[in-house]
Amino acid sequence: MIKFLLLPFLLIFSAAFSQQSFNTSNSNVALKELLATSYEKDTTANAFFIFEDGYSRFESEGDYDLLTNYTAKIKVLNKEGFDQANISIRLFKGETGKEKISELKAITYYLEDGVIKEHHLSPDKVYTEENEKYDLVKFTFPSVTPGAILVYSYQKASPFIFNFEPWWFQADVPKVYSRYLAEIPGNFKYHIRMVGDLKLHSEKNDIKRRCFSVRGVAAMADCARSEYVMTDIPAFKEEKYLTSRYNYISRLEYELNEMVRTDGHKRKYTKTWDDVDKEFKTDNDLGKQLRKTKWVRGVLPENISSMPNNLEKAEKIFDFVKDNYRWDGKFLQNVDVNIKDLLEEKTGNVSAMNILLHNLYEEEGFEVLPVLSSTRSNGMPTKLYPVLSEFNYLMVQLDLEGKKYFLDATEKNTYFGLPPFRALNRYGRLLDFSNGSSWVDLEPEGFSSVSMRDSIKLNTDGTAIGVSNHVFSGYNALSVKNRLDDLKQEDIFNDLTNPNSHTRSLSATPNVENNPVEINFNLHNGSQKINDLIYLNPFSFKFYDENPFKMRERTYPIDFGYKHAYTYNIHLEIPEDHEFVELPENKILKLPDNGGTLYFMTQQVDERTVNIHCRVSFPITLYSSGFYPYLQQFFTEMLDIQEKSIILVRQKV
Repeated sequence: MIKFLLLPFLLIFSAAFSQQSFNTSNSNVALKELLATSYEKDTTANAFFIFEDGYSRFESEGDYDLLTNYTAKIKVLNKEGFDQANISIRLFKGETGKEKISELKAITYYLEDGVIKEHHLSPDKVYTEENEKYDLVKFTFPSVTPGAILVYSYQKASPFIFNFEPWWFQADVPKVYSRYLAEIPGNFKYHIRMVGDLKLHSEKNDIKRRCFSVRGVAAMADCARSEYVMTDIPAFKEEKYLTSRYNYISRLEYELNEMVRTDGHKRKYTKTWDDVDKEFKTDNDLGKQLRKTKWVRGVLPENISSMPNNLEKAEKIFDFVKDNYRWDGKFLQNVDVNIKDLLEEKTGNVSAMNILLHNLYEEEGFEVLPVLSSTRSNGMPTKLYPVLSEFNYLMVQLDLEGKKYFLDATEKNTYFGLPPFRALNRYGRLLDFSNGSSWVDLEPEGFSSVSMRDSIKLNTDGTAIGVSNHVFSGYNALSVKNRLDDLKQEDIFNDLTNPNSHTRSLSATPNVENNPVEINFNLHNGSQKINDLIYLNPFSFKFYDENPFKMRERTYPIDFGYKHAYTYNIHLEIPEDHEFVELPENKILKLPDNGGTLYFMTQQVDERTVNIHCRVSFPITLYSSGFYPYLQQFFTEMLDIQEKSIILVRQKV
């Protein structure tokens, strides 16, 4: 049976038919808002923003700070929403000054015997937590009860004009209405970008005349006035197969590109990649370390150095670095890079490790270049313009015999050409100081697979004995090797497999010396006999323990990182005096646009033997959010096959 996944008809209620209405024009609290007991657009919400407003502009005269006024009105529905009453306001600080807040007000509104009551925050309940790079102004709303509404406001003054105040439309709870107003003097030019997939409800842009003045200058500057509104904003909920929430959570970001002084002089702030390449080439950190290939002369053993420059030698150099030097767990940001120290101390950060690898290849005459990138948890760097603070990783690209390999020597268990999973963040910047840098894709080739092969004999009491062979390749092999380092023998079965409820293992024998990795299990499965019939589920294991996709909808992509493939072959033998009564139905499931397939086949070989074959493949590493309901249904049906497929067996009459 071939089955293409189709979504059931969904009833979608538009706002026109909504019975809920809230005051989204200001922070005033209405009785009907206090009486509300749920939020119909997200019935799982414990709290939500009714109204949020921000207004940023430059201070005329004075200190010329960036001023931002913020106001929020939050509805608390139940005790689980009480965490919204704990407020933290982050204030950055640096060598040139620090951010400050003023006019802080916070009021809790609640009902008492049908009357609206107010409890104002006392100033002595506000405190500041100091950190190295920022301070946190913290307070907790008083008298919070289910149904209460929390309103607070403040003004923030910031001396840091390079990054104009960002605006976060999306949060961990839903919002009914969020508005941001920005006024930027004409002599300031910012890169403005909208992050995330959610769309604005409205955007208005115009000119505000004579809005900004500078002391001693008679003329006043005009401002670009922009108003951004978003409504019915869903909560951002994190789920599996997400890189960094900061790639997708909806917000506005600003970065200063150019400023024109009152004398007409222009100062550029945002650099081009040509500028960055020149700086990297000549700087005393990264560029210097890449040039110091003389430091690695004589480091390689003669038996490796004397080999011809082929794939075998490249692999030997890679293994030499990862086996003899240790990564200290530090990334690219805020650390010194020193190859000389790494050679002496045998330990260093990610840049030192991979620059050593780069320099060894270059000294040996290989074609190699460094790749600046960002880890999955750090977020994807923007391609619009260089923002070096968004990069925290460095790898190596080796071009050999017409094929390109991305290499990272920081993991002791990794394989040549298999960068750690944390580095699979879609793209990086190839640093070529001779021809100019360029973007390169970091998607691995081929599938990473899990293959299982069972040989099972059914006993007359419904129990079963047999052996199971599991073979892991690619990133699955790397994951198993890393986890085996910390596992006891008795924990291998439960920690490295997804056994079905009836599955038991007497022993596990791993073999990690080769690639792929292999583990063999001896099985003694529990009885599945009921009265005179044996209801046998042939699957001792499942590909997945549970459906990872549980949300009603998902607004960001599903990022697997690499291509997945799973294969399960089962050879089942029943007792001589027994017979098959019923076998599961064969199925083929397909995702749209060749996004994945599932094959499930049962073949009776003879009176006592059945072969079962199940294969699942995901040939795409990154699925758009539109695939989410299809993937959700696909995983449900895949789990049903492996949990509920029954072979019915009975004793012959």
